[in-house]
Amino acid sequence: MSDDIGYGLDEAGIATITFSRPATLNALTTEMATRLLPDLCAEVTRDDRVKVVVLTGAGRGFCSGADVAERIPAVLGAAGSTAHTTPVGAFVEPVWSIPKPVIAAVNGVAAGGGMSIACAADFRFLAESARFAAAFVRRGLMPDSGLTYLLPKLVPRSLALRIMMTGATVTSAEALRWGLADEVVPNGELADAVHAFAAQLAAGPAVALSFTKRAVQRSDEQTLQAQLAFESWGQSACFKTRDFTEGIRAFQEKREPRFEGR
Repeated sequence: MSDDIGYGLDEAGIATITFSRPATLNALTTEMATRLLPDLCAEVTRDDRVKVVVLTGAGRGFCSGADVAERIPAVLGAAGSTAHTTPVGAFVEPVWSIPKPVIAAVNGVAAGGGMSIACAADFRFLAESARFAAAFVRRGLMPDSGLTYLLPKLVPRSLALRIMMTGATVTSAEALRWGLADEVVPNGELADAVHAFAAQLAAGPAVALSFTKRAVQRSDEQTLQAQLAFESWGQSACFKTRDFTEGIRAFQEKREPRFEGR
C-alpha cells in the first residue's frame, strides 16, 4: 500500500483507512482516487475479519478534496475526451458500497470530495475543530463526488442547497445541530470516542448489521412492498446465522448475547 493511504486492522475487527498526505490536508491524488481508495474499499468488503471501517486523516485535516495541482489537470484532460466514461468523483461509490458499518472520524477540514467521502459514511464523528466545506461553487463548479445525492439524505433539501450553493464553511457545532454530525468531541478525544463506538458495532451481529445498512440505503428509492420483500430476504438469511441462535439463547437465559459475526 502507498504511503498516501494507511491501513490497519485490529483484533476487534476494526479496519482504519487513513488519508496520509498531511502537508496538503490529505488532498486526493489521481492514484488515491482511482486505485488506492477503491482497492482498500474492496479489501475491507471481502475480508471477513473486518467488522467495522473507520475513515480518518493524518495531521490537521480529514481530506481537502482533489489535489488541485495534480488531479484537476487530469480531470480536465479526460473531460474533453470521448473516452471519458468514469464519472468525476467516482471514488465515493466504493465507500458508499461497503456492506459494513463505516464511520468517518473527521479530525479536521473535510472539503470538496473529502466532504463527499464523509457523507458517504454511515456515521460522522467530528473533532471540535473539524469543519465541512462544499467549496466547488467558489471555483465556478457544481458539486461532484456524489455530494448532490448524499447531502440531501442527511439534511433538509433547502439546507443542502444552501450549503452547496454558497460554499459556506460548516462548523462542527453547526454540523451537529443540523444532523450532519452524529457526535462532536474535544479534539484530543476523537480517536477514543470513535473506537468505543466502532467496538460496540464490531461486537454486533455482522450479517444483521449488513442487511440493515443495505435496507436503509435503498429505502428512499423503493416502494413499501419492495422494501418488505428485501427485509424478508434479509431476515431469512439472518435466521440461518449462528448469531440468531445465540441471540435467542441469550434472551432465554436473560444475559447479553456474545455474537460471532456469522
